[in-house]
Amino acid sequence: MAVPKVRCIHLDWLEVYCLENSDHYPCNAEYFRKQGYNVKEREYGTRVYKEMFTICNDVGDPLIEIRRNPASGNSDFQGLVPESTHIRLPNWMLYYGSPIDFLRDFLVRHEYIFKRIYRIDIAYDFEYFDSGDQPKRFAQRYFKGVYRKINQAEIHPHGKDRWTEFEWNSIKWGSPSSMVTTKLYDKTMELRKGKTDKPWIKTAWMVAGLIDNPATMAKRNSQGEWYQPEIWRVEFSMMSAADGWIVLDWVNGKRQKKQTIPHRLNMFDSPDKLWKRFQDLAYNYFHFKVQEYKKPRAGIAARAIGSILDESKLEPQRKDRCRDKILFYWDKGHEFCRLSAAPSESRPHKDDMALMRKLQMYKNYHADHDIRQACDVLIHEIERVESLRFIPYGDNAERRALQIALQRKIGGDERSVMALMEEIVQLLKNDEIW
Repeated sequence: MAVPKVRCIHLDWLEVYCLENSDHYPCNAEYFRKQGYNVKEREYGTRVYKEMFTICNDVGDPLIEIRRNPASGNSDFQGLVPESTHIRLPNWMLYYGSPIDFLRDFLVRHEYIFKRIYRIDIAYDFEYFDSGDQPKRFAQRYFKGVYRKINQAEIHPHGKDRWTEFEWNSIKWGSPSSMVTTKLYDKTMELRKGKTDKPWIKTAWMVAGLIDNPATMAKRNSQGEWYQPEIWRVEFSMMSAADGWIVLDWVNGKRQKKQTIPHRLNMFDSPDKLWKRFQDLAYNYFHFKVQEYKKPRAGIAARAIGSILDESKLEPQRKDRCRDKILFYWDKGHEFCRLSAAPSESRPHKDDMALMRKLQMYKNYHADHDIRQACDVLIHEIERVESLRFIPYGDNAERRALQIALQRKIGGDERSVMALMEEIVQLLKNDEIW
């Protein structure tokens, strides 16, 4: 089957984690209203953030969703600071223009400090696999054991047990805590039964030639007759655990690391790049094998002849030794990348825990208001993922960040703030105060 001339590939979720710039803090709803934006503020926040609001265009369509002002994080060591914020584009924005460019322009304009991609989904819609397989029939054969999947052993299927057969319309691989989850599902069924219409997806289908009429989601066949195509979607969801992309190369028959590419927005800012990333993800997370069986030994060959059609009586071959099931045709010369996970979040060092206890006791012991507020800031900084091990003798960037945090909390110039930090450190070293 011929490869589609236009592949219908888009982002379906884009959310980033940033820090607000100290010059604009707080970047709340009122700040954006003063900038001339149309802001819709929700009366309640989320489990993590106290504030949530949406920046809209002139006709009220959502453009940017912002959650800020963390409600927790200090005691749980989640790495959240007062400047923490999550910024997400609404779904419809991801199907028009250049959503990555739009988001980057917004972050630069308001001087947000980009930290990482929190979640990004790549979705590819199609009627048939490149090899000609129909997705629905492929799913049915997969559940009959005809194919085996490489990686992501945890499965979450969805379908109906009808009188004539099991009907599968959605499969998800991977656990909720996985760095990457994979989905294969009938997108046409979802749109027909969905509570909200998504005309931007139907428009994308029409542009890619998957349908001819977005209102009815119908298409003409080669004879000019109308029919209802079943459009399926393969979707990869990458969560915040993703840290970078490792390009692998074969050296003397062994896979070795070749190059590491940061997991940043510029990896996804065009359809060509999206297709490259889709190939990488599918190579690692949508990789299937044709189930094969071990050949019977010569001594039992005669017995096996009678049961050769009954594969349940044969011993299955290890799936890594079975041949690949071809579904997509990859670009020639493409060097496949593997997504690598970020190191697990660090927890406060024992020395940090002892210092925090001293700071808390010293704060309660001391009557000076500035000292008490400064202790709160120091405790907060130690609880961050990138903790300051020796306050105030960290590197210049951390020292500057701590200084800004202190100045915002208690005021004063740079010299007085650093002198206050030094005073606290020296007092904490004096065991007589305890």
